[in-house]
Amino acid sequence: MRLLLRLLPLCALLGWGGLAYARRDPAPEPPSLVLLAAGETLGHLEPCECVSGMSGGFPRRLSVVAREGRDQVPVLHLDTGNLTASSANHPRLLTLKTQAALELLARGGAQAAAVGEQDLRLGAQALARYAKEAGVTLLLANAEGGPFPGSTVVELGGRKVWVAAVLDPELGDPTGELELGDPDAALRRELADAPEGALRVVLFRGSRARALKALGADLPVQVIVCGNEQLTPGPLARHGEAWVVETVRDARSLARLAFPPQGDPTLTRVPLDEQVPDDPWARERVDRYYDAVRALPEPERKPVKAGGSFVGARSCAGCHQEQFKVFEGTKHRGVQARVIEARPEVADLAECIRCHVTGFGYESGFESMELTPHLGEVGCESCHGVGEAHVQAPPQGKRGFGVRAGFPESWRAHCMQCHDPSNSPGFDFEAALAKIKHWKDRR
Repeated sequence: MRLLLRLLPLCALLGWGGLAYARRDPAPEPPSLVLLAAGETLGHLEPCECVSGMSGGFPRRLSVVAREGRDQVPVLHLDTGNLTASSANHPRLLTLKTQAALELLARGGAQAAAVGEQDLRLGAQALARYAKEAGVTLLLANAEGGPFPGSTVVELGGRKVWVAAVLDPELGDPTGELELGDPDAALRRELADAPEGALRVVLFRGSRARALKALGADLPVQVIVCGNEQLTPGPLARHGEAWVVETVRDARSLARLAFPPQGDPTLTRVPLDEQVPDDPWARERVDRYYDAVRALPEPERKPVKAGGSFVGARSCAGCHQEQFKVFEGTKHRGVQARVIEARPEVADLAECIRCHVTGFGYESGFESMELTPHLGEVGCESCHGVGEAHVQAPPQGKRGFGVRAGFPESWRAHCMQCHDPSNSPGFDFEAALAKIKHWKDRR
């Protein structure tokens, strides 16, 4: 009897403990809507992989969008514009890349995209035409007389969503074709036709600081999506009653704003890194873009202004033995061959090859590894200028060749043409300069 009395408290404790273990918190309710927003792509249909572990690209983005759609939660897929970047490498490159990016957006089910200042270099009418052909809604509310609508309304899961876009007037239209008005005033005009009770979302093509300055805190919208050249996006913030979402440069990640059935939305970042598999259709479309670029006729080569012809780094080794030895130990040496081995599908594209060889696009410059193998690297002449005249000059005429005033800081802009945030994320100019140092400090 005494033993039974002693066991009763223990049995009660075990009973309650087992009950407590069995009682789990209910799973959180799925969101009623998920907003996926991408920052400026800047022409990078996929990361160049010049540095290992790079993120971004449409094949990965479309894979994430498809995964979200499988959860049976309505997805609002938006893009903040600047799909493309420089067209300096070939006059037809901008058109081909714009068409590819728009088709990829359409395939990803993007309900709307902002018009970016980089996109307008194609011309507003041509851009609008390509968007219509692809089935993409491009928005620009503060352009007087432009071919783009200012806003659109979509219905997701029985809920109406109003989306509008504006372009920061300080960024402007590089062609001068469109005159950009006040973003706040333009949005208020568009809001007059917004359905009652709709979720109201603004795409602001520009930085967060500019968005907060240009848009009044009393603007009756719920979400403002913005971002310009942003490498590290900030947290979810408020501007009046609106939630402010910042996107990241090169669309390296997607901003994911989840709206619960009740309460405030939550912001997370979906990295588009190597862990995300490629969407098969997007992969094939990007490869078709590569094929189309490869088939373009080579543009006319530019004449060399001075210095004769390109001669290659080996021609410098006779007089500059110590400097050449340093060069041989850098990644600049023989880089094109390594690119061909690692990514043969892009190694010969103009937008890639210009940063891996010497004299691309110039007379006597790099043509191919078969015809000009001595120029298949970022050699001495890539920084110091064409070397033939220097090599042939008498000793008294060689001093000071290829040295810029303000050296070495004056080289920064030159290096950053290739080592920019898109192609060399995390590039440290001073640290990189120390690795290739081949000069003596001046006293």
